[in-house]
Amino acid sequence: MVSLGRQISLWNKDERLKALAQARPILRRPQFDIRTLPKQDAIARIIVITPKKVGSSPYRNLLKRRARSIFYQEKLFESANDWVIYFRPSKSILDYKTLHDTLLELFKKHG
Repeated sequence: MVSLGRQISLWNKDERLKALAQARPILRRPQFDIRTLPKQDAIARIIVITPKKVGSSPYRNLLKRRARSIFYQEKLFESANDWVIYFRPSKSILDYKTLHDTLLELFKKHG
């Protein structure tokens, strides 16, 4: 049995490609885009995309961990949508509070 924390970001290749094709944008910021699609599983899941241009691998991994952590801790997996977060290259560093507040605001709107 896969733990819930792992299950929220577990996608096979076909599911991931289908999700990326069907996702509709709900927010565009200079640092990231957020898209949603109707959930395809019992719980909502998240795809976090961080291209190499975003920064060094420790920074990209930090962004991924933060996004998954917020998704899990704030119980966004109970929403009606799967989420796709695409981080963009930016000159400013994205802090935890900005990402946290944005995701919670969107969950309340599109939950």
